[in-house]
Amino acid sequence: MAGWDHEWQEAVTRVTAAFERLPQAVRLDLEELARGMVAHKESMQQLVAGVDAATHCAGCGGACCVKGKYHFSAVDLLVYLAAAKPLFAPRFDNGLCPFLGEPECLIPAGYRPFNCITFNCDLIEDQLTRDEVSRFYRMEQELSARYAEIRGMFPGRSMHGSLL
Repeated sequence: MAGWDHEWQEAVTRVTAAFERLPQAVRLDLEELARGMVAHKESMQQLVAGVDAATHCAGCGGACCVKGKYHFSAVDLLVYLAAAKPLFAPRFDNGLCPFLGEPECLIPAGYRPFNCITFNCDLIEDQLTRDEVSRFYRMEQELSARYAEIRGMFPGRSMHGSLL
């Protein structure tokens, strides 16, 4: 547990330092991209909320969240930093996803990692219309492009991958 806390803090420090070194003009661009990403993720979440995804998730105990771990990426942290949003404290002591709180995710929908916001189990996807499913997957592709655009603001592959 202490090891994960240490690794988390080191990663947060590294990404924060890179963010703080950005020239003001680039930082303003990042802030705009971050606002767009948050709104985009919230729209994706609203789409599945229309079929009461929260009830389906509660019914199975959020099995995908329980099994998922460490998806929070450098880009996800950059979005927090650009939005000046206070960062949550992961729960490395719960034996589950460290971002899973009581009773729900510690991360607001607009700030959740790519894998978390784009995954729909069959219970949820089967409730969506064909048009909604197509829309969702188009939105997923657009979200992927948003991640790539933010990563592209930094040298090499310095902002690729998860923080842990």
